[in-house]
Formats: sequence, C-alpha cells, structure tokens
Amino acid sequence: PIPRITTFRSSGLYFFTGASPVPNSNPLYQFDGQVRLRHLYTANERINLHLEIFSDGRVRGSKYQNAFSLMEIKAVKLGIIRILAKKTSRFLCMDSEGHLYGSLLYSEEACNFREMVLRDGYNVYYSEAYNLPVSLSMVENLTQSHQLPPFSQFLPLINKIPLESMIMDYEYVQQVRDIESEDPFNIMDQNQDVRSPSFAFR
Repeated sequence: PIPRITTFRSSGLYFFTGASPVPNSNPLYQFDGQVRLRHLYTANERINLHLEIFSDGRVRGSKYQNAFSLMEIKAVKLGIIRILAKKTSRFLCMDSEGHLYGSLLYSEEACNFREMVLRDGYNVYYSEAYNLPVSLSMVENLTQSHQLPPFSQFLPLINKIPLESMIMDYEYVQQVRDIESEDPFNIMDQNQDVRSPSFAFR
C-alpha cells in the first residue's frame, strides 16, 4: 500500500508526516545484524530451565535468569544465528553427536544454528552442520532420534537483570545429577514462577 502523507501548516511552515516501512520483527527475518539479548528458557510441566554457558565451557540449565544465562543472539546469514554468552564471551557450540559446549573461538561448523519458530511461539535451534537440535536434556543418541528431545523448545525471554550486575560474580552450586532421574537438575520441588504459554493447550 502507498503510505498516507499528512500535511500540517504552522507559522507559514509545512510539516509532512508519512508512514515509513517498519522492519519485520519476526526472528526468521532478522538478517540485518540486529543483536538480541535474551535468556533461552525451556520447560516441561515440572521443571523450568534457562540455558547457561560457564567459563569452563560447560552448558547447563538454571531455574532463574542470571549472568551466565544472558545470551547475545545475532543473525550471521539468512536464517542462521550464533549465540554468545555475554558474561563468559563463549559461543554456544555443538559437536557431531549433539553435545553442547561453550567455545571462546567462533566456528561456523560448530556454532551456527538454524532458528525455527514453532506454532506455539517456541523456538527450536538446529545445528546448521549436523541438523541436530539444541537440548538441555540428558537424552543420548540424538543422531538416531526423529523426535525432538525434552528441553529443546526455547522461549527467548527479555532480560530482567540489571546489566551492571553482570560484572559481579555469580555463585553457582553444582549438584550431583542422576542421569536416570526425571529431575536431573533437582529443582522439581521448587516453586515455579514462569509457566509456558503452550501448557494451557496441552
């Protein structure tokens, strides 16, 4: 449609206002180098997690937003993004078996992900090189699975932590995880303050 132009006259001067194109806000079309600061939230009916990348390269999940879970998401080419942890300056990367790790060095093969928006508003991130989904679950053999594993659908949440607090150290208490447990992060009994909007339709 042709933009409508309105003319105003004041003190002998003319002012023109018109509609200007608004950039498409859909993540699938953010290919102009725009940077998004987000916390990648994933959940099931009992567990809430935010993807974290630590200084030693470990990738884990935390119930709450924190300095290690703030990610810089940036498009690197059509439909492809890279994810950088702001505090540790490590890129989210994946090996050929689907294992996640944080790297100080950016590699297109290991660190490029295809961002796909699902109908329920969640995002799924597939390795561009290996076509495997990013997941915080303990599921093994992702290469042999044809279904999305648990904790692989993410909501990019707006940051609620003051950016100045990012310079402060964040104390992380590592817990022993039972791989066979349905609650590998031991947080099922904690109160949940974030709920998935899609749970109402499941």
